[in-house]
Amino acid sequence: MDNRKAQVITLLLFIAAHLALGMYAAGRLSPTYDEHIHLASGYTYLKLNDYRLNTSDHPPFSEMWAALPLLFMGPSVPVHHPYWEKARKHQYAFSDIFVYHNRVDPEKMLKAGRAMTLLLSLALGFLVFKWAKDLFGTRSGFLALALWCFMPVFLANGMLVTTDTAMTLFYFSTVYFLWLWTKSAKRKGSGYRRDAVLLGASLGLLFASKYSALAMLPVAAAILAAFYVEEKKVDPRFTVSLFIAAASAVIVLELVYRFNPLGPYFFYGLKRVLSGVASGRSSFLMGDHSTTGWWYYFPVVFFFKTPAGFLALLAASFFRKEMYRKEYALFLLLPALFYFAVSCFSKVQIGQRHIMLVYPFLIVWVSGLLAEGAGKAAKVFVAAMLVFFVVSAVKARPWYLSYCNEFVPSGRGHEYFTDSNLDWGQGLKELSRYLKDRNSGGIYMCYFGTGDPSYYGIRYRPIGFIDNISDTEARDLRRGDRIDFSRQADVLFAISATNLQATYYKDKGVFSFLKDVVPEAVVARSIFVYDLTKNKRAFLELTNLIKAVRGEQNGH
Repeated sequence: MDNRKAQVITLLLFIAAHLALGMYAAGRLSPTYDEHIHLASGYTYLKLNDYRLNTSDHPPFSEMWAALPLLFMGPSVPVHHPYWEKARKHQYAFSDIFVYHNRVDPEKMLKAGRAMTLLLSLALGFLVFKWAKDLFGTRSGFLALALWCFMPVFLANGMLVTTDTAMTLFYFSTVYFLWLWTKSAKRKGSGYRRDAVLLGASLGLLFASKYSALAMLPVAAAILAAFYVEEKKVDPRFTVSLFIAAASAVIVLELVYRFNPLGPYFFYGLKRVLSGVASGRSSFLMGDHSTTGWWYYFPVVFFFKTPAGFLALLAASFFRKEMYRKEYALFLLLPALFYFAVSCFSKVQIGQRHIMLVYPFLIVWVSGLLAEGAGKAAKVFVAAMLVFFVVSAVKARPWYLSYCNEFVPSGRGHEYFTDSNLDWGQGLKELSRYLKDRNSGGIYMCYFGTGDPSYYGIRYRPIGFIDNISDTEARDLRRGDRIDFSRQADVLFAISATNLQATYYKDKGVFSFLKDVVPEAVVARSIFVYDLTKNKRAFLELTNLIKAVRGEQNGH
């Protein structure tokens, strides 16, 4: 077998491994918090050319991309429902009706949307491989590919119907095409025109994916300023090509919005999101609560939710003097570190996914450890850390959302993080399996998420759900079941980790009575199940909460 053929086979094997792990997780997880609204939004954009549902929070590309298969399934859109008239106010309730009260099975729609997002993750993996190979050689390319393939943050978010994977892909690809443009321009070749168009298209898709794409503008400006300073005298045609790139970006953005006016949608949403970022949101970190965030939130998240093997490789890379070149710092470190630094001062701090885009740049940087000239000791170290990294990631399957590295004691991740760092509503399927295996009847339930427990066969009495569904809407959508607990042999209480830590409740001690109670099980590493049959004190506290607790949803 020739070397090129072996490389292609190896590349395909890594892509197949990522695909298999992603689809396995997609089949095990119930919907995460925002997937319903992204799926409903994307379909209404495509089907009705109506952008009212969610563009006030997110640009539409990733939602439309995920909803493409639904065009062939033909779900109905309840446009005559009162919630549609005021869709921005009732977006979660409307999305619940679209997903769970439709002629197409919810799981079928969700799996199709997740498969589409996974394609974006595969594209990201190929670009990571390509850029690492171009910079440092074939060995580095495959090291980067392996790190992408098994990185928990990609396996956790790379198959969800959310905006984070598209944002990561196009932020990375925009910098990559900018790098290609500078290379072409320096060579005075004709490829700069093609690269400018690709740069513009990528930038347009970036802005069509997430409003935080604004962070790309100062990064691109810094890179271009460095290029012009270095070149001193630049051919005017290169500058013209940058205007072509800008025009391409605008055209792509207009195409995504299908030439609907950007003012009421894109610019309104951008203004609203920036206002929301400034006002903050409830967050939890290692036992503390805040609505304005901590400057060290994302450094802590990065340290505890990145595999220790990768942290070791990252640390080692800074001791390799060959890595200290202007090109690497400008194109790999600057985009990652700038976005990371901006995130540290954000008042919205709810998950590792918000810094997911720093990982592709760091992976390519780390792959330089195997660049030409790497000694035997370096290769042995990289191999050992890579094995450690892969084992750590594979052991976490399929609960990559709740992944914490070896520095977090097993089973104690909820003491460090909540929300999309650990518990994003993904455990309903697993809870249903657990209850069936246990032969349990109805349960008391305090759920964080937008999935419908009844759809998964869970009989429950709701207590303080955090689901962005108002009390009035809940009477139609989340009423729960009439359960006579006096006729059951046991009394079970299932509570999501985010609610257990009172992340979105005003009373941060609302569930403190469970502090000394050992859960019977932790399902999907995110839902705590307590047997209160013989614990009279805890059961009395619980019954007192049934009518009193209703979550303060604080932006969720």
